[in-house]
Amino acid sequence: MKRFICYVLSLLIFLSACVMSDTVYAAESSDISSLLPAPPEIVAEAGVVMELSTGTVLYNKNMHNKMYPASITKIMTTLLTLENCKLDDMITFSHYDVYSLVYGDAHIGMRENEQLSVYDCLRGVMLASANECANAAGEHVAMQTDAYKNKIADLDARGKDYDASITALDVFADMMNDRAKRAGALNTHFTNPSGLFNENHYTTCYDMARITRAAASNQDFLDIESKTIYTIPPTNLVAEPRTIGNRHKMLYENNKNYYEGILGGKTGYVDQSGNTLVTFAKRNGITLISVVMKSNSANVYNDTRLLLDYGFSNCQSVNLASTDTTYNLENSLYSLNADDNLILPASISFADVKSSVEPSVTSPEIHYTYNGVELGNTRLSTNPDIFCSFKLGPDAIKHLKHKSKENTSVLTVIIKVIIITAIIIIITLAVFFIVRYRLNSKRRRNRKNRKRNH
Repeated sequence: MKRFICYVLSLLIFLSACVMSDTVYAAESSDISSLLPAPPEIVAEAGVVMELSTGTVLYNKNMHNKMYPASITKIMTTLLTLENCKLDDMITFSHYDVYSLVYGDAHIGMRENEQLSVYDCLRGVMLASANECANAAGEHVAMQTDAYKNKIADLDARGKDYDASITALDVFADMMNDRAKRAGALNTHFTNPSGLFNENHYTTCYDMARITRAAASNQDFLDIESKTIYTIPPTNLVAEPRTIGNRHKMLYENNKNYYEGILGGKTGYVDQSGNTLVTFAKRNGITLISVVMKSNSANVYNDTRLLLDYGFSNCQSVNLASTDTTYNLENSLYSLNADDNLILPASISFADVKSSVEPSVTSPEIHYTYNGVELGNTRLSTNPDIFCSFKLGPDAIKHLKHKSKENTSVLTVIIKVIIITAIIIIITLAVFFIVRYRLNSKRRRNRKNRKRNH
């Protein structure tokens, strides 16, 4: 019974944390660019530098301005495909995928009814920026959804591949927009998987950084991005292998634009967007995402280099679990997550950072500020083992007290409420099982007595 009670309490805590997860994700980003030295001048009309693990903004030039993304759209296409397919699933290229291309579109020469694995197709999308591969991936994902099946049922019973393809890509665009919102990209609207110009196909530098942040947390995405050269093996229609190269010049060590620590990125260009470029790189344990939009071919890589250098030179990462002892004590009900980091200007010591608690019965939120600028926030995690064993000694209450006296009484009340609630639950469960056990025992005795009488 004791073990069962612990399981119940742990489940309650877990469910509470799940209910609050969207709030945590939306609140974790901060903009500390105002605390950093004067930024470099870039040619691009808009740009941003964001730290990957926290979403902290280090550089901001018109980062919320509406822009046309061009082929950096394919980051979202690849992410959605990876999240909805297996790498060895086979994608069949439709008539529309192949013949809807126009002069100047990037492609790898795929044929109608030719097949590629998801893995090979996405190499075509991200490395060669192939539009037919982006369309085929989008169709393949959408055609497995109920939304597509419901829409296609309304088409003429004879059906046409073209109609099916257009319907599928409309559904995929809806999926792209939904996924963008879940990534925190709230000022984005996609209409196609390739990034071809459409007045209703737009985003912002900030939103693209959020989307890239979501994609870079997917290991398969990182694996696809890591290659500069890749050979697609023979297919059902083509006997010769295809060798493709990554268009992002900063990935090549022998190129003048090479950037040390680069993990990947995506190029883009249409006349209306100018040169767009997403790049993410890691140095000294920090991963930064750079997005520049409406630059030009002569400056797009230099813009990116300036922004990444600026970010790496002027920021530091502090692990909260090992640094913030105010909230991270042994044998306590709450603790900081081991992976939680805080991004600070290089010139600031953590000792100068102020923290405050936003009370919550389930998981209090800690806000960190410097000179009135919010640096970031995190939630304390509940420890089910401590909760179940009731090791709520002085430390469990002490670590929840903040330096500000006005929060102390509130937090003490929270602890008392949690303890009382836990005791009531345990007593209720104990009474229930005791009564149930006695009733069952009484029934068994009665059955035995009736058997003896007969």
